[in-house]
Amino acid sequence: MSEPNRVLLGKLVADHVLEGIVLTDAAGIVVWVNPAFQRLCGYSLEELVGKRPGDVLQGEATSPESRQKIARAIADRTSVKVDVVNYSKAGSPYISEINLGPIFDDTGELTHFVAAQRDVTLERSLAQESTDFKAYRRALDLQAIVSVTDPRGKITYVNPKFSAISGYSSDELVGKTHRVVNSGTHEKDFFREMWQEIRAGKTWHNEVCNRTKAGELYWVDTTIVPVHGPGGEIMRYVSTRYEVTERKAIEEKLRQIAEVDAMTGLANRAKFTDLLEVCLQDPEDGGGLVVMLDIDHFKDLNDSLGHHFGDLLLREIGRRLTQTLASDCVVARLGGDEFAALIPSPGGRPDAEERIAEMHAALCDTMTLSETVYLPAVSMGVTRYPDDAETVQGAMINADVALYEAKRDGRNQWCFFDPQVRRRLEYRNHLKAVLLHALDNDRFDITLQPYCCVRTGAHRGFEVLARLDHDGVPVPPDSFIPLAEELGLMSRIGRILRAKAFEAHGRMIEMGLRPRELAINVAAQEFREPAFVETLQALLREHHISPGDLVIEITETALIGRSTDTVAKALHRLQRTGVQVALDDFGTGFSSLSHLKDFSVNKIKIDKSFIGDLEDDEGDRALVDGLIMLAGRLGLSVVAEGVETVAQMKYLGVAGCHYLQGFALSPPLSLEAAVRFLDPRHEPHHAAG
Repeated sequence: MSEPNRVLLGKLVADHVLEGIVLTDAAGIVVWVNPAFQRLCGYSLEELVGKRPGDVLQGEATSPESRQKIARAIADRTSVKVDVVNYSKAGSPYISEINLGPIFDDTGELTHFVAAQRDVTLERSLAQESTDFKAYRRALDLQAIVSVTDPRGKITYVNPKFSAISGYSSDELVGKTHRVVNSGTHEKDFFREMWQEIRAGKTWHNEVCNRTKAGELYWVDTTIVPVHGPGGEIMRYVSTRYEVTERKAIEEKLRQIAEVDAMTGLANRAKFTDLLEVCLQDPEDGGGLVVMLDIDHFKDLNDSLGHHFGDLLLREIGRRLTQTLASDCVVARLGGDEFAALIPSPGGRPDAEERIAEMHAALCDTMTLSETVYLPAVSMGVTRYPDDAETVQGAMINADVALYEAKRDGRNQWCFFDPQVRRRLEYRNHLKAVLLHALDNDRFDITLQPYCCVRTGAHRGFEVLARLDHDGVPVPPDSFIPLAEELGLMSRIGRILRAKAFEAHGRMIEMGLRPRELAINVAAQEFREPAFVETLQALLREHHISPGDLVIEITETALIGRSTDTVAKALHRLQRTGVQVALDDFGTGFSSLSHLKDFSVNKIKIDKSFIGDLEDDEGDRALVDGLIMLAGRLGLSVVAEGVETVAQMKYLGVAGCHYLQGFALSPPLSLEAAVRFLDPRHEPHHAAG
């Protein structure tokens, strides 16, 4: 074939190949491009000839590395293969795979460069998506427990983490349904509702208890997502799970602390009152009996035979109560030697008296404890609900009044509530009058009880305690605060106490002292005040107190019920300014990890009821250790209340408690005494001059 024919044939081939061909001279100036390249970039031959390809086609997305590779190949007269982001005449970027090479004549002189180019945008995009998907799947497999099922629920895929936690291999699971890991924990309705949701194309989320191949239970936080086909039909379900067994175990421990008496295993006061509330609110409930009882002379028994014997007696009384009463009855230990029972549908008065007599006889029968024969004496008070009272508090007060009557009449007997017995109610009315008089005459005052760092002994802050005297006699806060809450007076009382507390704190700051934190107790009803947060912030500004030095103490019971949302919103607003939140009396009410999370609690205060017998009671020590451990896992500070001995201080320090409060450190102080506590050089005002 002649040379002209070869050239003509080469041009014909170049004109018809699918790849773009660019021919430049030795200086890199375009001399010719084929039609495929013109279609690729949108420029005509005339628009490209005489120009450098990079000047026309490259732009801001073209990487400097790609430019450098091409420039280096031209300078070195070598070949190069490189991906370059070019721009079409319309301004659209595309990825071009360029194979560039030099052309030499017969003498070895460089005459041209030729570049074959093809659009690889889609190819590279798919490759990147594949890489991204693999990376995502690797990350998901590392963290999540994943399974995929067909529309009928048959497993088509499980990741290694699913096999690891369940104990089943992929081969044992594929082709089966998730019933293979069903623990039997959930009712059928639980899964029926799940299927209704996902078959409707909705995402389902819940916590599920499964069982491993070895028979062990584990909890997973589960999300099931339906995957739809092109026509909208469900093709498969993808389930992702995260194990939450440890969290559920911690929540269960907290629930046990909140609802179960550790000594006897019976329900505690909070659980008992909750169940009584359910009965009172149930319109179909036929009524029943509330029984309160305690062991006569229990303190003398503890003093003479020891706390160990007393603990054995408490457990035996609890066992006898449970054994004597029917399964539909509720038995609780309210605290100390005080027990309660809820007996539904006891029948008429004669039947009720017969059941109470049998119950009393069973409790007072001879028992042998620790090789000691003992004949217990028990006093019992009984009230009917809803006949005698339609509220929990009313029923409890009535039963307590009846118990008081049984003791007043000689102990070791039982007594039904008599509406004519008004002693307790008269005291309540008297206390109500005292509260109203104190509000009208500014008789409420405060004391300041310090709490200190366990590790350094340094002062950390003061808790503000309410004080009320009537005719020169102190009224215990445990008496008037619950009644004030019931009467809706705590908002007014709280405003008075806060004003006095902020003024005292501000005065100490003005004196150059460092009172540090100011912990104030706030009742749930106070958060319902429209301007509660604004008033608190104004007090902080007025007395030049940093929000970070204010601690809002709130009881666990305030975190549940009708006020929960209101409390949460107010606390979150305050916390955004730096105010801290402490959960008071921790362990005595209902609690769970979702509450600690939702309310962003900073501290917990262990109730003094767990501290008093810390030296002698293994149960209290175990509870305190557990509470401190749980708080540590949740990143919370711990304050122990009611610390009265050096031994308690030492034990709490070793256990990891952060702060101590109680008479072992200091009793509640007046402002003057608090000033001297911070700086002994300050003399009382009356001694000045």
